[in-house]
Amino acid sequence: MPIYEYRCEDCGGTFSLLQKMGTGERETSCPACGSDRVRRLISAPAVGSSAGGAPAVGHACSIGGG
Repeated sequence: MPIYEYRCEDCGGTFSLLQKMGTGERETSCPACGSDRVRRLISAPAVGSSAGGAPAVGHACSIGGG
């Protein structure tokens, strides 16, 4: 399940929720003030790697003739 970020239009607070894909703004309320006037924010996706994020030693990119 993805984590969605929201901003409350009443109190201005931002919060994150772990929700099923397809869950809409109408089904979400602000945990601080209880308002249902929330907007989903655009946020960068989290990208993970089991290799720790570093390229393997001795492997070069073959694109561009390098």
